[in-house]
Amino acid sequence: MPRRTVTAAPPPLPARLLRDSARWFTEGARRKREARHAQRCVSCGSQLRSRRTPYCSRLCQWRFQGGYFWDAARTYAIHRDRFTCRSCGHRFRVRALEVDHIVEIARGGPPLDPANLQTLCRDCHREKTRAFLRGRSRTRSSPELTPTPPPATADDGDEWFPA
Repeated sequence: MPRRTVTAAPPPLPARLLRDSARWFTEGARRKREARHAQRCVSCGSQLRSRRTPYCSRLCQWRFQGGYFWDAARTYAIHRDRFTCRSCGHRFRVRALEVDHIVEIARGGPPLDPANLQTLCRDCHREKTRAFLRGRSRTRSSPELTPTPPPATADDGDEWFPA
């Protein structure tokens, strides 16, 4: 008798990913349609040569799509920084570079805003991440910053978890 393997369902997509992709099909499509009709670049507003594409250059395409997709935002940040680590100032090949959030998403930084993205080499990115995690663990262990649970009501039971 042949063995049957049970495959698990793929994990659900994060809400942020679904929201950004939904924006691409609504807001993004509308903005591209309007730009094509006005013969203006959807990203920078410069005059287009034809209505075939809503972008005047590949950089404008990455900038616009970077508001909706991580790969495009990453590519735009690397090209904007000219393959240079913003921390140490050395130039690297693409495979040795990582794109980092200046204000971490955990601290409320926007995930796809080009102004919040910087290009770092692996070593500098690792060091920045370690510093962030060290600072985060210090704030969690300090007694004055430890969250206190709200008063229990009959509605919520034991569903409160500290962040």
